[in-house]
Amino acid sequence: MRYELFGRAADRYDWHTPPQHYQHDHAFVLSRLPPPPCRVLDVGCGTGVFLEKAVAAGFDAAGIDAYAEMASLASRRVGTERVRVERMQELTERSAYDAVVSLSWSFNYVSSFREAKDVLDRFFNALRPGGRLILQLAHAPNATGALNEDREPGPDGVTDDVLFLYRFYATPGRRGELRAQYVYGCKSRKELMSEEHRLGAADAYEVASKATNAGFLNVELLDSWRGEPLAGSLNAFLLAKRP
Repeated sequence: MRYELFGRAADRYDWHTPPQHYQHDHAFVLSRLPPPPCRVLDVGCGTGVFLEKAVAAGFDAAGIDAYAEMASLASRRVGTERVRVERMQELTERSAYDAVVSLSWSFNYVSSFREAKDVLDRFFNALRPGGRLILQLAHAPNATGALNEDREPGPDGVTDDVLFLYRFYATPGRRGELRAQYVYGCKSRKELMSEEHRLGAADAYEVASKATNAGFLNVELLDSWRGEPLAGSLNAFLLAKRP
């Protein structure tokens, strides 16, 4: 499934989901990485906001993304040598990184828990002994279906030029599946588009179990960047270590 919010509308991504939205998440992840200049892989790097912060903090960071449009934007931030177009399902590197991170629910663009286990095996193999894994996961059991609205400046800095509506709900009868509905509009550009994304393996506890089965140790689930154990959050962090 190809999603246009990551494809032809990729250059709008930072308008409707601006980089400052993630500042606390990114600071938390940077604080949990091995000390720089360790080598870090950002899986599903998007427009490269986290990559840029990691490089600025002294990490040897690289990113992959399934969408060429996203990878191109990330390359503008950190250079073409640090970004490549690659699906996480195709990662074959072995013992190459001190940390693998995947943020903003990128991991949940798997089709099933079975595929999630395969991707976790690939992450395990890509890490060096002692390497860290940090995933930001959707947790469908905590989805409420509430409708949310963000209003952001547009390309010319005009207040409330960009409107972004979104809601998340668990698919009835399908364990671990989350539906994400998005509506993006930009008044100055007369743009309007909507998409529904299907997110798989959206049960953080099950993903944690799969991570343990893949060989990871010290698997931990957190409710947010504040570090409390997972409870009511839709947006969980999984932390683990390769032995």
